[in-house]
Amino acid sequence: MANETYTPGTQNLPFGLRNTNPQGANYANDSAYSPEESNLIAKAIRYKLFDAAPEQYNSMKILFQKEVKDVMSDEFEFLEYTYGRSPMECVAGAQTTAAAAAVAAVPGNFVSHTFNVSAASLTRMAISNIITYPNGQEGVIVDITGNVITVNSLTNVGLPGVTAGDVFALRSTIMADGQDQFDNYSRLETITRYNYVQLFLRASRWDRVELIKFKNMGTTDFLDRDKEEKMRQLRLDMFISYWNGHRGEYTLSGTRVAKSMGGIYPTMISAGSASANPTVGGLAAAFENLAFNTNFKAEGATRFIYGTHEVLHELSKIYRVPGLRYRPEDKNVKLDLEMIEVGGAKYALVPCELFREPANFPADWARRLFILDQETIRPVKLKGLPMFEMNETDDVSKGTKAFFKEWSIAGQLSMEFNNPLASFIIDVQ
Repeated sequence: MANETYTPGTQNLPFGLRNTNPQGANYANDSAYSPEESNLIAKAIRYKLFDAAPEQYNSMKILFQKEVKDVMSDEFEFLEYTYGRSPMECVAGAQTTAAAAAVAAVPGNFVSHTFNVSAASLTRMAISNIITYPNGQEGVIVDITGNVITVNSLTNVGLPGVTAGDVFALRSTIMADGQDQFDNYSRLETITRYNYVQLFLRASRWDRVELIKFKNMGTTDFLDRDKEEKMRQLRLDMFISYWNGHRGEYTLSGTRVAKSMGGIYPTMISAGSASANPTVGGLAAAFENLAFNTNFKAEGATRFIYGTHEVLHELSKIYRVPGLRYRPEDKNVKLDLEMIEVGGAKYALVPCELFREPANFPADWARRLFILDQETIRPVKLKGLPMFEMNETDDVSKGTKAFFKEWSIAGQLSMEFNNPLASFIIDVQ
């Protein structure tokens, strides 16, 4: 075959730099001069695929740092016992809307009055309990009939008036010397919580010849990256479920039934954990109020604050910027705190940018702070089943009828969350 003839010239068709492009070149679409393509030129493709996914996974490391607990079944219960004493609440009753009028002191004697209490209060009150009124005065319960209690004062002391909504503290029990009866009986009160172990799965299917072509002629490390991405997405599935899984049953296609695990946020909502939705201006007051009211830990113990960098920065500015001082030689300014100490307790700030990603969580999570007592939370799995399991199926080369290979990664996870009332939520407006 004769050589191709052409007329030399600057960028003269079909030669020249403008026309020296591989087949399928992007330049063919971008150029205004209809450049030529040639199979004599190969595409310049970097072998390693670049990972463009977010890299801020510190929150995942900290959350899963506790040893995974094995349970015997995919449904498990766990018990906790409470503080053991609760305040008493006065409610409006049949006597008067004022519940009980004040009674003046009688020299050399005691005085009494009666009022209604809430049903919940009755489970923690007994005869010979000393209660403290909202104004600091005291009285002792001498009779409980239905939800009406009778209270005696100290000798020579009166009793204050009470209204519906008043809350009374429990001071102590009291006993008289030589008495021949027990006025107080109680037993440890327990709360039963439960959860399910959820199963997770990600998989790929490759036709036999398709897979061989990728291995023989692949221009990148696509096969390796595909597996890595499946593993990462499975970990994300588990991470998101750990935070926001709703416990219950799902009916899948073909009437298959699967159990869904309960996560941190739904568990806190169900248990009635404290929460607030302040503006940025009210963030400090809301945080400190809830921090004090939910601090059941030992002196100097640490809780963790999870949130996006944006919201944690707002919290940092509150506690650092007003008193911040710089030296003339300072060239780096650090405005974000790593630890906050309030009232003898420590709070470690943990950035979680995954809250901001709309593919992971609802939009309001981007402005949500979780303050968690992580000693009460731990991951759980079913004993005898690996937490992660990778598998590759056989094809016709191994004696099966399948002309394809399937690669899968499966996982299992649940969580045990004791005392959700020791953690709280703040939604910053």
